[in-house]
Amino acid sequence: MNQQPTPSISLKTNPLLAQWLSFEVDGTVTVFTGKAELGQGILHALKLMASHELSVSVASIHIEAANTQHSPDEGMTSGSLSVQDSGLAIRQACAHAAQLFKMHACSSYAELRSKLDAQLPVDVTVPTKSSALNLTEGREDLVALVHGKPIFLHDLGINVDLTPIKNNGGQININFLHGRMVRGPGLRCTLRDEGWTDALAAMSKEIQVFRDGSLIGVVAPTEELAEKAVGRLQRLLQWNIEALPDCREGGVDLSEVAPAMDSQVFHEAGQTQEASTGAKVYEAVYFRPALHHGSMGPSVALAVWESAEANSGLKVWSHTQGIFPLRKDLALAFCIDANQIEVQHVRGAGCYGHNGADDVAYDAAWLASHVPGQCVRVQWTREEEMQQSPLAPAMRVKLQATVQASTGTTSIRAAKDGGPIELLSWQHDVWSQGHSSRPGRAATPAFKDSWQTAQKFPVLEPINVAAAAGAGAERNAIPPYSSQHVKVNAHRLLGLPFRTSALRSLGAHANVFACESFMDEIANDQDYDPVAFRLDKLEDPRAKAVVQTLADQVNWLERRQSLAHKEGWGLGIAYARYKSKGAYCAVVAEVEVTHQVNVRRLWVVADIGEIIHADGAISQLEGGAIQSTSWALKEQAHWDAHHITSTHWDAYPILRFSEVPEVHVHLMPGDSHNATSLNPPLGAGEATQGPTTAAIANAVFHAVGVRVRQLPMTPDNLAKAALA
Repeated sequence: MNQQPTPSISLKTNPLLAQWLSFEVDGTVTVFTGKAELGQGILHALKLMASHELSVSVASIHIEAANTQHSPDEGMTSGSLSVQDSGLAIRQACAHAAQLFKMHACSSYAELRSKLDAQLPVDVTVPTKSSALNLTEGREDLVALVHGKPIFLHDLGINVDLTPIKNNGGQININFLHGRMVRGPGLRCTLRDEGWTDALAAMSKEIQVFRDGSLIGVVAPTEELAEKAVGRLQRLLQWNIEALPDCREGGVDLSEVAPAMDSQVFHEAGQTQEASTGAKVYEAVYFRPALHHGSMGPSVALAVWESAEANSGLKVWSHTQGIFPLRKDLALAFCIDANQIEVQHVRGAGCYGHNGADDVAYDAAWLASHVPGQCVRVQWTREEEMQQSPLAPAMRVKLQATVQASTGTTSIRAAKDGGPIELLSWQHDVWSQGHSSRPGRAATPAFKDSWQTAQKFPVLEPINVAAAAGAGAERNAIPPYSSQHVKVNAHRLLGLPFRTSALRSLGAHANVFACESFMDEIANDQDYDPVAFRLDKLEDPRAKAVVQTLADQVNWLERRQSLAHKEGWGLGIAYARYKSKGAYCAVVAEVEVTHQVNVRRLWVVADIGEIIHADGAISQLEGGAIQSTSWALKEQAHWDAHHITSTHWDAYPILRFSEVPEVHVHLMPGDSHNATSLNPPLGAGEATQGPTTAAIANAVFHAVGVRVRQLPMTPDNLAKAALA
């Protein structure tokens, strides 16, 4: 069955067929994408989509890594949108190519290449195939990882000979240098002039030291020499240090110490209704602390300037999430035309949002500008990664709801005895810094180190993503449940010294944790089964199907009753539709509470529309659930009067392999509640973050009767909640 898809948003800015496909003389097809491979397997999924649409083998498709010289500009790889945006664009381009193949009666796609106009736009009226791929072909990058083949940017210059480097089909020979930045003893420091001359005199002749305002860096022929030079300069240089807010527990009272606040009504729907005398008002406050990305490998980049000329070209190798936004801000920082810069994406350590990849790319480019013609490699230390990359902001959520018996039910007591209850009103207030400091969105660069230079680029305030793109702090703040009046107030904290930005799911993690915990609190007080209460208040049939399917799979009622007889064991459920328009996801958590919370099992049911690559989608959902478990139980950033102190794994513990729960993932059929065709594909990468943490919290309450509203659920927070 064919379908007429909506034109991809990526085709609006990249409308030409040649921007997406290149037909090679050997009959293979090169596919271009602006999306970055971050470990999520997107390049493999796109390859499967192209292979399916062109009716050629997967081996005949080559996906070109993102590069600003030849890739379509698709902005950021974020928001679980790559399949919807880039995948649909590639699918539509391939459908058009397949039609042209038949029209010209070609024997191979090599023959088609001579018949195409380079300015031919993609004909989006050509129908794409509509059949569930649901493919499980193995990813070739996983084989490389298993066998230790160096495919990461971190490997270049260490395990791989970097000379010569390929550059647009040609090669450039380079003189390879290692760079390091010199950091002050605080999160925000200004370099003092006294001691600078003596510090320079103390450097050995192999070391080159560069300064621009309060930005200092070194280059050296080896990493060891560069690290020793940085250590010595840090001991010799003198700094003025800005104090950090005296705030406890990962930012639990940041809303009280923030210098300013921007409060707005984010959403309001329905009409306020007068409550009956039997109505009951509920209120609760929830908290998620500031978090680190916690990538296993610190950020790294390489850069080389062609020459010392003012119009010299710059090439950067980066594991950024957005090659074009990075290029834009590099152009702003160095006052050159963006077309003089080439950014080549190379895979790096796992990325869950805006980490240090863009900042270290600026560092490498800045140091390379002082040694033109030589390639500079900069890799941050673990300490730099935790201190200098953006944090996920602390979030405080306050919920209020009014519940009353439905029409025909005389009282709340009657509702408890079997009659329905109504959510008369629901108010959601969220306090948070902004959730985006990404490059490419302002008139000045977003690199933290560029703010240290003598150019005095302004320190940018973190923003929130627009509501149309899924919002930031307000993401998933609108409840999915029917209520006669809903109001969401957003309070953005301003003027704080912490640079915050996107971490996987943005505000959805805290908002879903709050919303789903609150639903359980109401259900418990009203003697409602948590699953039944949700099904009663959900109106979207796909949402109800996900929740019901999960309940059936875990045998919800019987399992809960069985666990109630085991001391310290509990079962909890939570649901959300990511960004209120993305993947549907419900999670059940089984926990054992001793002196700490132990998550034993997680069950996940997700509706992600058409399934492109089942193994990849399951891996994304499973990985998100495990990471969310770590956030729920362990993770919290810390700082003292001057600096972030959670800079190593003892100070910032993450979930250990021995603590990883069993995770069972079930995907709903791609045509769920759609009688005519497949549902459009939806991203799976961030759908489990909120529901998993909420399900764990609800399971803890079922196990021991303690409602934990402050994350993480450490033994201390568990004890504090028990005494509240």
